[in-house]
Order: sequence, then C-alpha cells, then structure tokens
Amino acid sequence: MAQSTMSPGTVADAIMRRLRDIGIEQVFGVHGANVEDLYVAALATDGLDPIVAKHEFSAGTMADGAARITGVPAVVMTTSGGGAMNVVPALAESYDSRVPVLALIGAAPTGLQGRGAFQDMLSAPATIDAPAILGSVSGLCLTVTDPGGIHQALDAAEEVLARNLPVVLIVPKDVQRAPAPVQSRNVRFPARAALPVAELETVAAALTTARGAVVVLAGDEAARQQVGAELADLVDAVRGVLAVTPGGRDTIGPASPTVGVAGVMGHLSAAKAVSAAAVVLVIGSRLPVTDRAGLDLDGTTVIHLGAEQPTCLVTQHIRVTDLKSAIELIVKNIDTSIAVVDRLSPGLETLSGPARLVGGTESSPMTSTEVVEILGGQIPEGANVFADAGNVGAAAVHHLPVGRGGRFLVALGMGGMGYAFGAAIGAAMATGRRSVVLAGDGAFFMHGMEIHTAIEHRVPLTVVIFNNDAHGMCVTREQLYFPGTASVNRFRPTDFVAGLTGLFPGLPVHGAAVRDDLATAADTVFAHHDGPNCLVVQTDPDEMPPFAPFVTAFESLEENR
Repeated sequence: MAQSTMSPGTVADAIMRRLRDIGIEQVFGVHGANVEDLYVAALATDGLDPIVAKHEFSAGTMADGAARITGVPAVVMTTSGGGAMNVVPALAESYDSRVPVLALIGAAPTGLQGRGAFQDMLSAPATIDAPAILGSVSGLCLTVTDPGGIHQALDAAEEVLARNLPVVLIVPKDVQRAPAPVQSRNVRFPARAALPVAELETVAAALTTARGAVVVLAGDEAARQQVGAELADLVDAVRGVLAVTPGGRDTIGPASPTVGVAGVMGHLSAAKAVSAAAVVLVIGSRLPVTDRAGLDLDGTTVIHLGAEQPTCLVTQHIRVTDLKSAIELIVKNIDTSIAVVDRLSPGLETLSGPARLVGGTESSPMTSTEVVEILGGQIPEGANVFADAGNVGAAAVHHLPVGRGGRFLVALGMGGMGYAFGAAIGAAMATGRRSVVLAGDGAFFMHGMEIHTAIEHRVPLTVVIFNNDAHGMCVTREQLYFPGTASVNRFRPTDFVAGLTGLFPGLPVHGAAVRDDLATAADTVFAHHDGPNCLVVQTDPDEMPPFAPFVTAFESLEENR
C-alpha cells in the first residue's frame, strides 16, 4: 500500500476514512490536478482501492453498476473542468434510476477562482456554473468552501444517499489539503421508515378477495433489494402470476409462475395478464413508459408499493422503503383458505413480427434475438449480465432466459449507449463475480475501450459485441418511420477481432459469423475463468428487434403499401 506524503488529518483523509467506514471498498474515477490529493488520501487509506478509468463517464457508470449490484453507495472521483462535465451523463442515469452514487469533484484553489484559474467553474457568470449543472443531476450538490464544514457535508451526503439519490461534493484543492476538524458526530444510514402496517393489511385483504386474478409486477427497486424469494412466497400465497419490468427482471426465480417482462420490450403474455387481472400489485417500479407501455391499467385496481410516487395514476400508493418486510407482512395476512377464482395462467408469449424488415436468407447474418437465444443457455449460472441500449438490449430483455440466477441490468433511465461497459466492470470489481456485457458495435465505439481498465485489473469480464456495422435501432427507425430516406446510420465494416487482438496482446478475442460458429465460440468464452475476454458476433442491421412500437409501426406500414 502506497503511503501518503501529506501530513495526516487533512480534509482529503477525513473523506476517505468516512467512505471506508460506510462500507465502500473502491473509488472509481480519473486522476487530475485538482483531485490528486483525494487520490493520494485514498491510496493511504487501508481497505480502499482507487481505480483509474479511461473516461469519467465510464468511471461514473462503474460506480453506478457497483451500487446497483451491491446495494451499497459507490463513489466516482473526477477533477474539475472537462472531468466534471464528462461525469454528468453518468450521474443523470444514476439520478433518473435512483442509484446512490457519491461524486467527489475537485476544483481550483479558492484563491484563484474567478481569476483565470485552470478549469475554473465556480464563478458564474464569468465561468460555467458547475454547481448548477451538477445539481441538476443529483439529489444534493454542495461546494465545500470551509474545511470546518466537511463532516457536516458528509453527514448531509449520507442522508441523501440513503434515499437512493446521487450526491455531488465539490471540494477545492486547498480545502482538500487543509487540516480536518475533529469529528463531532457521524450520521449513519438511517433505519428504513416504519412499515405502514394498517395500509399493508388492507392490501392483503384486497389480494385475498382477488385471489387467483392477481399480477405482481416487480421493478428495479425490488431487484436492488433482492426480494425475489419474498416475491415467490407472495405470488404463491395469492395464486397469482409474477410480471417484471426490465429493471426487475432478475427477481424471477427458477420456479416462478411468471408471465415475463412488461413494457415496450416486454412479452405479450405480461400485457395480457395485466388486462385480465382484478388487482395489479406494483412493487418497486415508478412505472415510467418503458415499464408500463402496453399495459392496460385503466379500470384495474393498481396498488403501488415503493419509496416514491409512481409516474402515472394508480388506485393507491403506499410509501414503503423496506420491501422485504412489507411483502412478508402482506403474505402473513393473506387468507389462503379462500378459494381461487379465475386463476391467471403463467407462460411467456413473445412479440409477433418479422425477424427482419427486409427479406433474409440462410446466409444472412444472425439477428440479435437469435444470438441472445443461443447465448442464453451458455452464460454461466450466477453471472451478472449488463445489456446496453438498442436492439441488443431489446433482445436481451425479451429473450434472455428468466430465472437464470445472477443479476440482469439494463439502464433505461437515460438509455445512454455505452453504459454497460463501465457498469459491468464496476460490478465485477465490487463483487468478484463475472460480468457479461451484451452491447452493439455503436455502443463499443462510444465507451468500449474501457475494456482496457478490465485488462489492467484482471477483472472477470466477458464482452459480447453484436457487430452489425450500424446504429441498428436507428436503422430500424429510419426504415419504419422514414421509408425511402437515405440511411445515416450504417458504418463501414470493422474487424473487431483483428483490432482488439492487435491493441491488447493477450486478450482472448473470438469471432462468430454463423450460428454453428457462435455455439462453439461461446463455449470457449464462457469456459474462461481468468480475467477479461471478448466475443464478436456478426449481426444483421436490418433486423426487427422485439420492441412493441416497431411491431405496430410495421403493421401500419404494411397496410399502407
């Protein structure tokens, strides 16, 4: 462990000790002049490992992925100026998806602010207004101008992180170096709010009378609290069926009576079950359009449990932060002696539509759906899977086998391309478990070079690149919504296997262009247990992904031809 050259007891040291004390083991970021004192303090703090990424966006998604998988807040550190601005889109994803990420942002010394300091950003309107920018993508943004206020700032940060919101602390360089005050108090994450027992008992009564015609719809909050076993007990008690949102997909157990995934990339069976239900109990989803599209909630009793109000009208919202205890209380109060009436049937029904928007042949490249179906049976049990935006994400949400163990994450808050690379690395480093990235070539061009960080640290990571030489979902949109218009979303061909092999000697890289090759290559890739590796699969840019609005648009296009 490197030793700090600073005298002990600086503000930077105090920050790092607090991070360690709340259970944080890694800090992700990119080094720079105005954050280097924090890095030195991190190196000197036992139990804390600073990880240098290649880009601040990816560092932010590393923290985001680690926090989602572990349930513990995670940290990203960047310098001022471009570093601070690069982390904004990652924090936006954390904010919209309610992920507790602490961003520590360095700033120019206070005496130089507003006087032409390098990367000055705290003297608006003469400079950019970093607190306003960062405050818009966080639950709290504080600039620590007085060393004496560092403990109060950290206390406030912990309180907001406990509400699953990101926090930004901007700490000028001279403040980082200043002696820290004696800590007078230390806020720990507050206990979850008391259960609303009476309201939950009324939920149990409603589910009892509707027994057999109940859909339990679980979302990302349920997945992060890992209440899959409790959900299985609940569904069994009410003799209903389990549906999930894309973010709640991994709450489905191997034996769960499920109707699959709801929303724009979901199964028809989920929409049909909700339409037939007497009661829909939503647990841990704010019900954004990506979660609720295609669901007929009008006229259905919809009860919502979660930390925040849903984004659409429901029959009843009950604020609950401890989902496990809430579900257990409901199950305890369900009268299982009442006969089941009109029990809903579990089963998965996929979206119907053509595999391709133009005619395919036996020699055509595989579609993302075909690739996911082949890989689904070969991804190791318990591996965490991170799907990126676009055709790949839609195929993974819809067709990856359910109940396979491990976590499944797709970032639909901002829907930003390239999120999966950093998030998968952060999760693998935080847990020691293999992460599998499913991403298109367009996403790789944005942030896939973060694989270098995985190589540097021997991270257990498998990257699967779906290479269609295009922004695939944008090609689909061009064909469906702007027929006859020239495409701006097709690329010249790229040889990823040769490129990655040349760039990173020793990185195992395998390629597959046809179905038989894919099965063999996947066996090789997933048998690899040491460090990172990569699989490149050639896919079809003219595929039709399992995305409900596209099916509707295709049917309309065909009718007008």
